[in-house]
Amino acid sequence: MLDAALASVWLEVASASVSYGAAARVDTRARSMDAQATGEAVAPVAADMDLVPTLSLKYDDGSAVAQVQYAPRISFREATTHPRTEVQHVGRLLGDWRPSRGLTLHGTQEFVLGQVNLFTNLPLGGSVGDDPTAPGDTPPLTDVPIQPLPEGVDTVFFLSSLTTLAAETVWLGPGWRLSGSLGFSASGGLDDTAKKAVPFQYGPRAQLSLGNSPAPRHTLATTLAFTDSRFSTGARASVTTLTGAWTHRLDRRTSVEAGVGVGVAYSVRATADGTANAPATPDATPSGGRRLTTLQVGGAPVEEPPRRLELLPDLTLAVSHRVPSRTADFNGRLAARVTPFVDRLTGLVYPRADLTLNGTWALSPRFRFSGTGGGAFAVGGAVGDRQVVGGVGAGWTVNRWVTLEVDTRAAWTRSPDVEAARTVWSATLGLTFQKTGIL
Repeated sequence: MLDAALASVWLEVASASVSYGAAARVDTRARSMDAQATGEAVAPVAADMDLVPTLSLKYDDGSAVAQVQYAPRISFREATTHPRTEVQHVGRLLGDWRPSRGLTLHGTQEFVLGQVNLFTNLPLGGSVGDDPTAPGDTPPLTDVPIQPLPEGVDTVFFLSSLTTLAAETVWLGPGWRLSGSLGFSASGGLDDTAKKAVPFQYGPRAQLSLGNSPAPRHTLATTLAFTDSRFSTGARASVTTLTGAWTHRLDRRTSVEAGVGVGVAYSVRATADGTANAPATPDATPSGGRRLTTLQVGGAPVEEPPRRLELLPDLTLAVSHRVPSRTADFNGRLAARVTPFVDRLTGLVYPRADLTLNGTWALSPRFRFSGTGGGAFAVGGAVGDRQVVGGVGAGWTVNRWVTLEVDTRAAWTRSPDVEAARTVWSATLGLTFQKTGIL
């Protein structure tokens, strides 16, 4: 009997495949400097170069898939003015397991550790291309929030870690889908200087979703989500949302999504010495001197109480459209959202409206063109940053081993306690060499 068990294990292992992937990407970039540097006068334009070697291994036996990836980013910053070298260590560990029919288990671990340029690495309202080295949580591009950038700093010593365990099943019956996930995230600056620009935050997150398709063109879903973030400044933000969503496919090309829900937000105000119980400082926080006031009455800011418990709206309306074509296949999405927003720089929680537009044109099997744009602002009397972002990019697959990409992006930000608005931009040319195979 032992021989039979060993033979079964051997056959299963022998039938599995182990593949590898090796790639190297080189990015050359020009970017603005006038709004990102402090201290001595600098040139208005800086030139950077990034080298990203990537090595990955994937194990697949049909019912279980495991993949590990390591992609450090070596950056040569401001090569023509003030040359310096920065390194980020970026890794991912992914796993999927289907122990039985109708049940799938997922697990992921992602991390970024090193010197991170906040503008060139963080997605701005949904980046043109999926940046595998973007720090922090990387949800679908249409759901990436537009984040404000700290004043007077561009590069910080940064840590980002996200651990997620998830499960999905269709055991409830035809047309039903139940999924849930648990996770823990930590991100932000590590040393004292970096924490002043991007406070360190950590906390758990959870989500439970029940979906049903009563008709071929209709999908209903109810989602309960929870996040809790504690900041090195002493701030804390806990948000629980309950949302109902309806997706309707009008035809083969167009679908509409609508979501209505409510969020319960509990927040603790940041303090000057980084402890929640110390006396509050009403005019500034350790995160770049940004105000802690969030409500405005008659044009005069009102000091926020140390602790707040409030109900906030969670609304979504989106339209997706596709134009299938052999010469210019197009996929686009326009989304408007009003959701509880946690400012990663201050820890404040307030309702914020986001409007994003993304489109991709596949002009040929080897060439694509993408564009993204969006804006965000506080609503309901709250005071927060206003941002307008946009970018365009193009990619050309020269052959199965070589890809050439260009990307331009710009962001306009106006903070309530800063007199002048801030505008930053960058233009990047990237070349990727990749090779895959079976071991």
